[in-house]
Amino acid sequence: MTLSAPAASAARDPLADAQSRITAAQEAADRAAAAYDAAQTRYYTLQHDAEVTRSNIASLRATQQALAASVARRAVGLYMRADGTGFEDMFSGSDVLDAARRTTLGAAANAHDDVVISRLRATTEDLDIRQASLRSQLDDAKSALDQVRSEQASLERSLAEAQQAEQDLRARLDRERRANEYAARVRAARASAPSPADSSSGSSPGSSGSTTSNDPPQIIVSGDWVCPVQGAVSFTDTFGAPRGGHTHKGVDMFAATGTPLVAVVAGSLFFQSDNLGGLAAYVTGNDGTTYYYAHLNDYVGGGRTVSTGELIGHVGNTGDASGGPSHLHFEIRPGGPNGSAIDPTPTVAAHC
Repeated sequence: MTLSAPAASAARDPLADAQSRITAAQEAADRAAAAYDAAQTRYYTLQHDAEVTRSNIASLRATQQALAASVARRAVGLYMRADGTGFEDMFSGSDVLDAARRTTLGAAANAHDDVVISRLRATTEDLDIRQASLRSQLDDAKSALDQVRSEQASLERSLAEAQQAEQDLRARLDRERRANEYAARVRAARASAPSPADSSSGSSPGSSGSTTSNDPPQIIVSGDWVCPVQGAVSFTDTFGAPRGGHTHKGVDMFAATGTPLVAVVAGSLFFQSDNLGGLAAYVTGNDGTTYYYAHLNDYVGGGRTVSTGELIGHVGNTGDASGGPSHLHFEIRPGGPNGSAIDPTPTVAAHC
């Protein structure tokens, strides 16, 4: 019987489904690690056994050669002694018994040596066979080890991909949650703002209207839009804060030097440097809104048409930010490069 997770449940909770994939990938990676450990143990055990066998073969062959040399020397000695005394003397008088004894002992010694050499030869042949078998097993074990190592690496990549997918899902769900929260705030602010008629009837001649201070923050959440800083980043809303003779027109997004910067939307890109912004980039989206990036550490490529999320540079501290902490000064200018900037903080907070 095949068991599978209910599709409806996964659809209702994509995060739980992603976590289940991580668990499955982790379990597979754990099994692969155990299999790799076992294969590695078998390989090195066989390698040790083969080394012991090779040592035994070498020792037995040395013993065999020494014994064969001893037998040869003994045979030569017996021959020379018989030749020196004459065979006829061996069978004359009292020497006959001694000669017979010597012949018997020599034959017995030779027979014993032959038996020992035969056993050594058989043992050496057995060890040769075992060594060949171990060599074959080593080759198989090495192939198995390589295969398990490859499978383990593949499963570890799958686990890393599953973890990254879960992180991306968490980030997307968090962005959606924050976007919904900001959208709710916008609706609440609009609902609580006085109507133009109420404002005109309630204000005295010469007085300024009150709708400006109650305007809800503008937030861009529609369409494809990604965080300009692809890495750990921190920021606060300082739009409109004084900056030495002018007000702050963007948000400072603090990140490590070299953190990737990407196009927040699809559109056209051009680069332009100046004393204040240092290395700066302009991305004009297909809707006409321009996004200004300042204090870049470098440019990636040249002016061109870009897609959402395309790398355009890296975080730095060029321009008047030189000597200070690395950060991206980011602006949103509806209407084009020369348009009036709006507070970008709600938008980046919904996407970063």
